[in-house]
Amino acid sequence: MRDAATVLGWEAPFDAEELPRKWVRRLPEPQASLRERIRALEPFFKAARRGPVHQHLLGTAMLRAGHVFAATSSLLSALGADPRRRGAWVDAACAYAAAERPEMAMWLLAHVVPGFSAVGPNASPYPADSRRSTEANNRLVALRELHRQRTEELRFLGLRTAADEEIRGRLGEERLGTDRLLLHTAALISQGQAQDALRSFDRAAALLEQDALPVVGTTLEQLARIRIAAGPARERDEVLARLRRTAPQSTVLARLHQPTLLERNMHEQEARFEALLLDTEVERGQQSLREPLEQLRLRARASEHPEPYREALARHGGQGRDGGHHGG
Repeated sequence: MRDAATVLGWEAPFDAEELPRKWVRRLPEPQASLRERIRALEPFFKAARRGPVHQHLLGTAMLRAGHVFAATSSLLSALGADPRRRGAWVDAACAYAAAERPEMAMWLLAHVVPGFSAVGPNASPYPADSRRSTEANNRLVALRELHRQRTEELRFLGLRTAADEEIRGRLGEERLGTDRLLLHTAALISQGQAQDALRSFDRAAALLEQDALPVVGTTLEQLARIRIAAGPARERDEVLARLRRTAPQSTVLARLHQPTLLERNMHEQEARFEALLLDTEVERGQQSLREPLEQLRLRARASEHPEPYREALARHGGQGRDGGHHGG
C-alpha cells in the first residue's frame, strides 16, 4: 500500500485555508525533480520551530517531497502541540496511508468526521453539513474499501499457498510442477510485498533455488525480485550477476539504477524515520497489514541503510542479518 494516497487520489494539504497562504504557495511540487523538491524543503525546516502551524507545514512539505515516514513524525508532532488542527489530522492520515498504515490512517481520519466519539477527547470534527466533512468522510470510506480489498487479497493468497503446501507435503516437491511452483512463488512474493513477511520471501527463494529446477528466464527474474526485495546482499548480487549474463535485457535489470547522492541521503533519512515508526509499533504492540517486528527484520537484512533497523531490532532482542542493496 506504499502509494495508497496516490492510488486514492489524495492531495495535501487537505485544508489549505488552515495554513498561511504564502507558505502553501511554497510547498514542493510532487512532480518536480528530486533536487527541486529537496531545495523547496529548506525554508520549512527553518520555520518548523515556530509552532504547530509550521510543524504542520513541514510535515505536509515532506509528504509532497516524498519523505513519507518523516512526514508522519512531523504531522504527529503538530497534532501533539495543537490537536484542534483539523487539516493536520487529515494530512497525517494521508501520510500514514502512503506509509502503508491503513488502520492508523482510518483512526486519524475519524477525528474529523462527525459521529466517531470513540476516538477520544482530541476529536474535532468538521461541521456535519460542511464540504470538508463530506470530503473527509469520502476519504475514510475509500480507505476502508482499499483496506478490505488488500485484506481479501492476502486471504486469497494465503489459501492458495496453503493448498500448494498441502500438495507438496503429500506428493513431494517434484509433483507440484514448475508452472504451479511459479504461481506459488508469485503468491508468496505478493504476500511478502503486502506484509513484508520475511519468512515468505525466504520460502519463495528456497523453492526457486532447488537444484532440480532450471533457474533461467522468468524463473530467474522471479528469484531476482525476491532477492532485491529481501536480500541478503550476497545472494542478491549472485542472482543479479547471473541475470546479467543470461538475460541482459531483463525488465528487472532495467529498473535497477545506482542511486544519486541526493537519493541516498533521502533514503537514509527515511530509513531512520521508518525504523523509529516500526520501533514504536513493536513497543506498543500495534498491528496493521504487516507485522512490525518481521518488517524490522526484513529491513535490517535488505535495506541499503540497515543500521537504524538493526539498532531498533537490538532494543527488542532481535537479530539483524546481512544488509545493504541498491536496487530500485
